[in-house]
Amino acid sequence: MTTQDQTRPADVDPLVLTAPAHAGQRVAAFAVDVGVPLLLAVAAGFLFAGGNTGLGVVVVLVAVAWIGVALGLVARTGRSLGRIAASTRTVRRSTGAAAGASLLPAFFSGRLGTFDVHRGRDPFAPALAAFEFPPPEPVLLLSALPGLTRSAPVVVLDSGQTFSLDSPLVLGRNPAAPVDAPAQLHRWVDLSRTLSKSHARLEWDGRLAWVTDLGSTNGTILQAAGVPHPLLPFQRTPLPAEATLELGDRVIIVKTAS
Repeated sequence: MTTQDQTRPADVDPLVLTAPAHAGQRVAAFAVDVGVPLLLAVAAGFLFAGGNTGLGVVVVLVAVAWIGVALGLVARTGRSLGRIAASTRTVRRSTGAAAGASLLPAFFSGRLGTFDVHRGRDPFAPALAAFEFPPPEPVLLLSALPGLTRSAPVVVLDSGQTFSLDSPLVLGRNPAAPVDAPAQLHRWVDLSRTLSKSHARLEWDGRLAWVTDLGSTNGTILQAAGVPHPLLPFQRTPLPAEATLELGDRVIIVKTAS
């Protein structure tokens, strides 16, 4: 069992948010990992036929070494020169871990899957469940009483701007919101470019504030009691009364009125 197996949270799909590799990526990886040693073998054949035995032996050894390195890399890391070139990783479907010493049996039994690490989550990246806060029972009781209302939370950016969540807010370098989920948009100047164009969506349902990472490149992290909780992309997550969020290198605070 690998270290990743031992640390993977229970009841979390190890392949959540991954994307299967498409046919073109598989062909490209095969061409590098298998096509190159085949070409070397053909070249060695011509060398042997031409009487250049010494150089032919060297070429054969290079071809064998190429195959051995490729198999070793896939067994340990799920990647090889071909898979790196094609932006894929091959792992066990059941655990998201590399196949290890049982690479060939796992391959021929169909227990391995190849995934696109560019379009989806890398299977080796932590598959953490979204952080969940306990239900705020006192807030529920107050909100149920007639005549008592709560004002919308306030979002405070590290650049000084403040926004009320009386309507949803999308933050990013050049944010956009779909027609079926309208929101106020704030184009946040970010010279470090750690913000994505549409990085995160914040909203309030009258009782709780929520945040959704919109598939950002550098992720969204919720700081709770000094512990960072990376958010899964496109998974709506509730926020505590005063939450600190890290969007790339930028920081915001969401203050919910009591």
